[in-house]
Amino acid sequence: MNRLKVLINLHRGYGLGDGAQMSAVLRHIAKYRPYWDVDYLAEEGKHQVGRGILQNTFAYGTTPPSDHYDAEVQILLFDTFSNWGDRPNTRVSSCLHERFGLPWDPECGRYQVQVSPAALKATGVLIPRPGRTVALHYRGDSSPAKKDLTHAQAVEICKAIEGLGYTPLLLDWRNASPLPDGQSIRTTGRLPMSKTWGGDAEMNCAVIRQCAAFVGIDSGPSKCASATETPALVVWTGHHPAPFHDPAPNTTHLAPRGYHGLEPVCNDPGVIRWFEAHHNVRQYQDDPVKQIRAWLEETLA
Repeated sequence: MNRLKVLINLHRGYGLGDGAQMSAVLRHIAKYRPYWDVDYLAEEGKHQVGRGILQNTFAYGTTPPSDHYDAEVQILLFDTFSNWGDRPNTRVSSCLHERFGLPWDPECGRYQVQVSPAALKATGVLIPRPGRTVALHYRGDSSPAKKDLTHAQAVEICKAIEGLGYTPLLLDWRNASPLPDGQSIRTTGRLPMSKTWGGDAEMNCAVIRQCAAFVGIDSGPSKCASATETPALVVWTGHHPAPFHDPAPNTTHLAPRGYHGLEPVCNDPGVIRWFEAHHNVRQYQDDPVKQIRAWLEETLA
C-alpha cells in the first residue's frame, strides 16, 4: 500500500484539556493508520502532545515540516450524545468515530504528554519540596457554576494538605485566586511566564509529575494530571464525568451522590455500566471536602 503524507490539524480556539485529549486520538491514528506519515498542527502549547506519537508536530505560525500533503484532516471536537455502551462517551470517541471511522481501543485511550528534562528543570522552581507538594486547581475557565469549588473549600483542602505534612501549590496560572495573599499559599500565578505555561500541556504535566498528588476540578490541568503517574482526584459538582474524562488508572473521580442524573446526558444504563467499570469513582454527600480529605489521607499515607 502506498504511503500517504497526512496533516492532522486541530482547529484554533481549543483549550488545554482538548489538547490533552487529542493525544489519545493521535495514539489511535499511529496504531490504526500505519501507512500514514502524519504531521500534527495545533496552537502553541497544545501541539507538543503529538511528540513521541507522530512523525512531526508544529504550532500555528511556524514553518510546516513538509511543503506537500496528500490529505489534510481538520479536527473540530464535539461532545457526543451517542450513549455508547462499549467505549467512553467523550470527545475522543466522537472524533475517532466521526473523522476517522475508528473504534476506541483501551491500549490507545489514555492521554499522553511527553515531558522533557528541560521542562522538569524549568518548572522545578515551583516545587519547593519535591515529593512533598500537592497541586490544587479549583477554578477554571468554563461553566464555573457547575465546575468550580469555592475559595472557602479550597482553603479547607489546603489546610488538609498542610495537616498531612505537605505543601499545597495552587495551579492558578492567571493569578486570580485571593488565597496566596490572604492565606500565604504558594501559587503558580506569580511567575513572569505563568500565563504561557498555563496553556502549555507539557509544562502542566511537568509540574504535576513532580507533585505527590493532584486535586482539581474538570479542567485542562486535570486532564494533564491523567497523562502523568501522579495520583489524581477530579472533583465533580454539576456535570456528569462520563462525557468529559477518559479512563486513567491514576485518576479517581469524586462525584455527588445521585450523579447519574447530572447533565449533560447520563441516566443511560449502557453509559453508566461502562463508566463505572472503567473509572475509579467515589461519591460525596453535600460538600466534597470531607471526602477529598479522606482521599488525601489514604493517598499520602
